[in-house]
Amino acid sequence: MKKLLYLLLVIPFAMMISSCSSDKDLPNVDITMSFDKAAVNDGVVYVIQDSVFSITGITTKAVDSNQQSAIANVRYFWNGIPAPGLTWSPLPMEIDMAQMPQPESGKNMLGLRATLLETDKSIAYTAINVPIVAVESEADLPAGATLGEATLTFGNNPQTDKE
Repeated sequence: MKKLLYLLLVIPFAMMISSCSSDKDLPNVDITMSFDKAAVNDGVVYVIQDSVFSITGITTKAVDSNQQSAIANVRYFWNGIPAPGLTWSPLPMEIDMAQMPQPESGKNMLGLRATLLETDKSIAYTAINVPIVAVESEADLPAGATLGEATLTFGNNPQTDKE
């Protein structure tokens, strides 16, 4: 009888530590960043050195299903340094290039760390690095590139907090 009692006491604890879903069932989404006063060419965002450009929104779309998806808790980084920004949708941010620390080459890195969510999937985290090149004038943009509204889409490489 004592053995049965001990077994009954252990069962709830065993159920608490077991998982209902696989941690490997991570969101599979495309992440699209929208910019204003920027040009995109071959995965690189071009902006004018002394101007203000904007991230006007970040959206997600499930790749292999029609499930709802979202990006949340976004943290921005400029050349590895945390940058202030809004963490709620549509996640806009204005960047005054004249105020940002710039390397001589004009090549910068805008980092984004965020939580990825998709219906019926585990919570995951992603990191995206967007190359930003600051040029002196529109004449220095790559051939065919024009300033205005632009988008850049990334596949994701989500991770759980256990990785």
